[in-house]
Amino acid sequence: MRKTILVLMFACALNSIFAQGRPYKFGIKAGVNYVHLENYGKGFYSDFDAKPGWSFGALFQYKKGGFLNYSIVPEIIFTNSTTEVDLLYITDCLTTIQTIDVPVSFKLGLQLSKVFRPYILGTVYGSYMVRYYGDLFGMLDEDHTATLGQLNKFYVGVGAGLGFDLWKFQLEGRYRWNLNRIITDDYSALKQMGLELSCAFLF
Repeated sequence: MRKTILVLMFACALNSIFAQGRPYKFGIKAGVNYVHLENYGKGFYSDFDAKPGWSFGALFQYKKGGFLNYSIVPEIIFTNSTTEVDLLYITDCLTTIQTIDVPVSFKLGLQLSKVFRPYILGTVYGSYMVRYYGDLFGMLDEDHTATLGQLNKFYVGVGAGLGFDLWKFQLEGRYRWNLNRIITDDYSALKQMGLELSCAFLF
């Protein structure tokens, strides 16, 4: 019996050492965002305010280095973002866009202790629009052309931010910018941008 217990304890210790030295981790994450539409060019719209949205998804993190280290982190995230638009003649138009985002981040960090690592990050990402709804699309669609099939459903963008790992948790904030626009005659001046705040659990 004692030998069995000792073998089990030894196996657990080896597993713990292996897990700590492993260069990669998986994770699940969720957060809030203030991603909103913004006007570029046309005077069709007046004022845009971000409303709280939400997101959830999964990530894979590969980390390399010692005190100064870097990591590459691909993710897949479902994002629900809402914008309140005040038009010249109508107020409080709420518009929601849902996307599947695939960001890939490069993080540069400092391992200040065994459990604490702050870092800065840069991100590139692609997005696919799953659904949109709200008063803005309906009220500005004067020629009735803005169906989901005619809006731009694919986006690319960049982001920047900072965060830290604390034991198995990761807290992060980043700002994102879409590089291309929602392209129809009615919405060709609109882009998405905004702040994302998230918490992840790594294992």
